[in-house]
Amino acid sequence: MDSNVELYKKKFNEARQENGDWQDAYINLMTSVYDVDVLFFALSRDDFNPETKMSEPLVSTKDFDGTPALYVFTDVNLASGWMSHYGHVTEDKKYGLIGAVHKENHGFLSIFQIAHLMGVKVIMLDEGGSYVGISIKSFLTANDLDSGKIHIQISNEEAQRLRENNEQPEVQFPKIPVIPLTRD
Repeated sequence: MDSNVELYKKKFNEARQENGDWQDAYINLMTSVYDVDVLFFALSRDDFNPETKMSEPLVSTKDFDGTPALYVFTDVNLASGWMSHYGHVTEDKKYGLIGAVHKENHGFLSIFQIAHLMGVKVIMLDEGGSYVGISIKSFLTANDLDSGKIHIQISNEEAQRLRENNEQPEVQFPKIPVIPLTRD
């Protein structure tokens, strides 16, 4: 678990409870989340491909009165606990529907930008632990991320085809490998 994220979650929750100045702690929390090297995303059961063992990030409306949310974790153990609690695994129970995404090469940057374009309103951060709901719009703003430009990895051939046909790439979440469950 990233100690800066935990520190700012604690400061943010304390400030909210005391009706204090929570905005600084909220901004610090959002920037510390974006600074970690790897984040873990809950993945969609509906989009899981059993052959490739990949899926897309889960957008759920189970919390926040039906508001579309992206489930993000800063710690693999916390993500695994959430996955186990909700039975968020493949039908054969060999894989958890959780995927690790590294920040390098715009890894999770594009996920947040695409989620925003798809209508996601909230990042549900670290549910199952000291969780916090973060406005995705505020998250993009705090981290000075342009929601109008998305980093999509496509092949040179696909880029050439799109240019020749004067087309735009289809905006969708990247496919992320699911994490195999370990047997004790």
